[in-house]
Amino acid sequence: MIPMLAPVVLFVFNRPWHTRQTLEALHANSLSDQSELIVFSDGPKPGTSPGELEKINEVRAVVQEKSWCKKVELIKSETNLGLAHSIISGVTEIVNQYGKIIVLEDDVVTSPGFLKYMNDALDLYEKKEQVMHISGYMFPVKGELPPTFFYNTASCWGWATWKNRWMHFRNDAQSLFREIYHAHRLKEFNLDNTADFGRQLQANISGIKETWAIKWYASFFLKNGLALHPYPSLTNNIGHDLTGQNCAPSAVFHWDKLAHEIPVERISLKESPKARRLMKLFYRDLHSPAKDFKSLLRTLIPFRVRKAIKFLVSSKARENYFSNRKRIQEIERIKSIPRYIRSQTSLLGFPFWFNDSASFLFMYREIFEKEIYHFTTDSANPYIIDCGSNIGLSIIYFKKLFPQSVLVGFEPDPEAFATLLENVRLSGLEGIELKNKGVWNCETFLDFSPDGSDGGRIALNQDGHHTLRIETVRLKDFLQEKPVDLLKMDIEGAELTVLNDCREELHHVKRVFIEYHSFTGEPQDLDSILQILKDAGFRYILTNPGLTSENPFDKVITDAGMDMQFNIYGIRKY
Repeated sequence: MIPMLAPVVLFVFNRPWHTRQTLEALHANSLSDQSELIVFSDGPKPGTSPGELEKINEVRAVVQEKSWCKKVELIKSETNLGLAHSIISGVTEIVNQYGKIIVLEDDVVTSPGFLKYMNDALDLYEKKEQVMHISGYMFPVKGELPPTFFYNTASCWGWATWKNRWMHFRNDAQSLFREIYHAHRLKEFNLDNTADFGRQLQANISGIKETWAIKWYASFFLKNGLALHPYPSLTNNIGHDLTGQNCAPSAVFHWDKLAHEIPVERISLKESPKARRLMKLFYRDLHSPAKDFKSLLRTLIPFRVRKAIKFLVSSKARENYFSNRKRIQEIERIKSIPRYIRSQTSLLGFPFWFNDSASFLFMYREIFEKEIYHFTTDSANPYIIDCGSNIGLSIIYFKKLFPQSVLVGFEPDPEAFATLLENVRLSGLEGIELKNKGVWNCETFLDFSPDGSDGGRIALNQDGHHTLRIETVRLKDFLQEKPVDLLKMDIEGAELTVLNDCREELHHVKRVFIEYHSFTGEPQDLDSILQILKDAGFRYILTNPGLTSENPFDKVITDAGMDMQFNIYGIRKY
């Protein structure tokens, strides 16, 4: 009895050129005339322009243009489901009906032997339930691999599975991350910390991203599932051209020549150590700018003309381009605003006020672009104490990263605090407790010297400076309530005074961030701060100097009374 071929399921949206390339390549497959093709076409988003609607309709016309396979069924959604939801629901529906499935997206180009490889693998490993994923794509690693091997990370650029494997798919990123973390397998999940898969799950938890493939990988990872891969690759992703939803412009994933066919023979049911080692090297190199640039020159130059044409005709590309231009223009607009003039911009889709253009741009780059405060946790509602909340950039970042977090923010500067309250109100975020107080070693009233931006400080021994009276709290009291997931301290030189008082309570803190300030004319106390962290069981990392001199023997740079400033991370383990 000849096994039934698996249905091919294709997900499309608004890229007619990409869709055509995918269908043409699929049509050239040796088994296309025996295969059933089911196409899920996502619908328009709210407020879709006539031009975008035309592209959706053009994609649907391309699908119905000819018999790409033995049978073609087009399923049109009247509303926009989004890529992740469309794939999850579509795969679930079809695999439950047919028992097995081959999945493509509208930017995956296949070699002529792709369908045969997929069906052969589905048949060969049908009874081996440990094998949960068949991949048609393999990364262009530096090294030779056998025609088929197991590398236990999912690739979604042409893949296949069975009903009794897909039933293990879990759409809850938070529970997946928590289970991996509690099993002490996060390092393994992150390919020995060469990849950022855990961070991708965190991005789904916080709402920064909405993806499905990382959840599928996590799902079968927790089941100790195996993923079969070919070498060389049987597919290419042509969406790295400014049009892909979750694919940044890159050339490092491209194969100049795909395998025509890959024979599928039974192999040992265990991950290939060599494949894992080569993939770790690949991910390490991926973060090298020089390597990426060389790869870009090597692989994309032959396609420059095509890329330019696609860019000109792609409304999505133009949209991204002009969106980036708007961002650059907004940054330039803010730069042109004189310092210490209260102004407004937009942050994450809502209005955001700032009191000083220069300090706002500096903090925005640090917090939202460099993400200096980013961390992962298995806690569903992490407790974060933010000392020195200023106008609210850090508060909003933490809340977007962990929507269920419990946040306590301290800001002594009345002007900054008023802006902080307004920004939190405009954001609509909840679960935030804000206090117009400074942190100290006791409850008292102190003189405070504001600077109109982000550098106000406790004014001890500052004769001749404008000061005002502020109320303080004893930080120690807040560290005794419950374990603290992150203690952030940006308190402009008060670090040692406060930390000295909190020595014992620091054992209740999982992570600490300190912005260290060295003021001219005052004793340097970095050694004392680091010793306190060591005594509390932290390892420390020093990074991101905000103020330092390249040639301090010749000239020491000073600013706002400081001769040095940098970040201290207190970490319990890594």
